[in-house]
Amino acid sequence: MQPEPPTWELPALNMDSVLAVSENADSRLGVQRQFNVDMLLAGAWEDRAGGGRVCRYTIRSAEARMLSVQFSAFHPAPGARLFVYDAGRTRFLGGFTTENERPDGLFATAFLPGEAVTLEYQEPANAARGEVRIAGITHAWRGELAGSQGAARDFNPGYQSSPCHTNVACPAAAAWQPQVRATVMFARPDGNTCNGTLLNNTLQDGKPYVLIANHCYQTNSAQWVFYFNYQSPTCVGDTGQTMQTITGAVQRAALYGGDFCLMELSQPPPSSFNAYYAGWDRSGAVPQSGACISDPLSDVKKFNRYSTPATTATEDETLTPCWSVFWAQGIMEPAASGAPLFDQNKRVVGHLVQGTQTCATATTVSSQAVKFSAIWNMGTTPATRLRDWLDPANNTTALDGFDPNVATPHLAVRAKCLLQGPADAATGLMTSALNDAGLIPLTEPYTASGYVHQGGGGGETVAPAVLAATGTVRIVDWVVLELRNKNNAAQVLATRSALLRRDGRITDTDGTADVQFTGWPADQYYLAVRHRNHLGIMTDLPVSLAATAQLIDLSGGTPALRGGADATAAIGALRALWSGDVNGNGTVRYTGMQNDRDPILVRIGGLDPIAVYAGYAKEDVNMDGTVKYTGTANDRDPILQNVGGNAVGVRAGHLP
Repeated sequence: MQPEPPTWELPALNMDSVLAVSENADSRLGVQRQFNVDMLLAGAWEDRAGGGRVCRYTIRSAEARMLSVQFSAFHPAPGARLFVYDAGRTRFLGGFTTENERPDGLFATAFLPGEAVTLEYQEPANAARGEVRIAGITHAWRGELAGSQGAARDFNPGYQSSPCHTNVACPAAAAWQPQVRATVMFARPDGNTCNGTLLNNTLQDGKPYVLIANHCYQTNSAQWVFYFNYQSPTCVGDTGQTMQTITGAVQRAALYGGDFCLMELSQPPPSSFNAYYAGWDRSGAVPQSGACISDPLSDVKKFNRYSTPATTATEDETLTPCWSVFWAQGIMEPAASGAPLFDQNKRVVGHLVQGTQTCATATTVSSQAVKFSAIWNMGTTPATRLRDWLDPANNTTALDGFDPNVATPHLAVRAKCLLQGPADAATGLMTSALNDAGLIPLTEPYTASGYVHQGGGGGETVAPAVLAATGTVRIVDWVVLELRNKNNAAQVLATRSALLRRDGRITDTDGTADVQFTGWPADQYYLAVRHRNHLGIMTDLPVSLAATAQLIDLSGGTPALRGGADATAAIGALRALWSGDVNGNGTVRYTGMQNDRDPILVRIGGLDPIAVYAGYAKEDVNMDGTVKYTGTANDRDPILQNVGGNAVGVRAGHLP
């Protein structure tokens, strides 16, 4: 029989006093009760059979319906685990390990039913000293311990939300189940809950961005607990599972005047959560009909529907542009702030911020949702607007949702090309002088130079070990691959920064794999290649691309290139991109306005023509790691040669 661990006793709350001073007292679940306990110092330790030790500590807050625990320092020893369980040892959370540790040490648990919880820290033999410091608990005065069917549960506000609500398991919501999976509820330490929406971004990489209302934000977001799939499994029911949770989030963007925050969860939802990343529409087009998913009064998820076009309104306090809707089914109640408003295409067009009803006023009182289009670019910096996080290129108007549990279409591109600057006609290979000198950057250089990536590209990085490869697979430089619309060669659909090897193969950032384009189906596309100081090339006709790649050799004359033989320079029997487009304007000029010779002189200082600049520079036309204006292997002569030796000549690229 285990001895009773030490207990931190908190007296019953004076509910009249608490409710009198509590913000949103009619909808919140409880209140935070703060204290400071070093659990590993105050708890009771005992040795475990077979080695290691266990420390236990109990917290009791009299008359609480349920409790959650917050930590000001959570730094468990390697191999240690922390469990939290209720008084009857029937429900537990954990084990929490170093995987749950945050740099700031903050942490929190989900709710467990009852007025007492016990913390159990299991430490392996010879473990380093850990740190577990309790900062307080959330004492929930609402939260029935049993539902109507007698099942244990965490969230039930002591009364059900209004009877005119519809559970998300009902037939009316059958077509909206992916959107249901994108809606989350989060609980703050102060006992308030709000809704949020897991959003897709143009990378479609599962980055866990959650859109919430700004008036739900507090600086203790490291201790928020996000609940996934808190919903009744049946059309009639008031109990949902509460074990699928993620603790903690970081604010990425926010604006008081837009009443929004974009949060990033501390980790992506595990596959077992079956989460969905909702699509969105920033066009500002009037939604003709749609739906909303929310947790009114912290109840299980409910389904709202509107069947008439939304109208424009403004939020009362911030005057933020909103969509105003009248519900044909369901209502908005407290704690639903931040719930997503979807349009008829099942894309997010707003989030709820005001406008509650009763069942009697459901059709006569409207609800307002901040317009997604308004907050897309409302602020002046990435910290005050959505676009930088959801679509860095800012060229996507509407994006469908992303389901990480369903196979995502993708293309693999296996291509080959040569750059004239480092090409060696004798071997048919390219030199790797930039790499030999340690000059190739670990992050692709195109975004920083002003090139606008499309469809999820940009920001690619390479590991130093990949650059260390030798022989014909040694890396020469970064290039950009572009997929263009088969019906409009001027429209760039998607881009990826990739690596170019000495043998001409363009690879993904591992130096061997085909370049992957996620989210793009098998089809025909124009394929283009760009380099930072060479003229780009593009196939003359669309080529077929699919998940399994076939080599497209752009150095051998097949397929044909736009511009024909003029598109590339002859390197022995092979063809290469023309060098010398130093200023990146799509032409090579030796003299005149926007010529490519003068930047070379500027790079070396502009005064001494025999000076030399060593480094990674676009003025390094021959890509030998140095910029020279005169002398052997200078970078000025190739420009003159490529315009035919005519100082006023121009060589134009062929990319539309």
